[in-house]
Amino acid sequence: MNINELRINNLISHRGLICTVEIINGELNEIYFLGEDFYHSDKPENLEGVPLTEEWILTLPKNKLKFNIKREYVFEAIRFIINKYIILTIHNDGIVSLGLLNQSFSIQLKYVHTFQNLFFALTGKELASINAN
Repeated sequence: MNINELRINNLISHRGLICTVEIINGELNEIYFLGEDFYHSDKPENLEGVPLTEEWILTLPKNKLKFNIKREYVFEAIRFIINKYIILTIHNDGIVSLGLLNQSFSIQLKYVHTFQNLFFALTGKELASINAN
């Protein structure tokens, strides 16, 4: 993982445990993160992204950001409509794509932190998961 990919509150995986980024120290090339019962640091190359899956999407706190997650099956894919204009689609081949309603914009996403960063760029709001608490 590259240190430039991360923001505070991103979810990452450290030795198989999902953790939340608390501090990013670019000078020391060190990431400080919080797990369930520990606070730790490590180099970004020792961290991994949390795969963006249907299960993770369904843990989104629908009450926090007034999410309107609508689950649809379209052409053998699962589509989630979030905040009335962001569409996440999980295709049968495991590819997750993100698009905007009424736009021809679409990208592929593999990790939760990438979706968190893009969501913040589009809405100006943080996206957290129930798993992060």
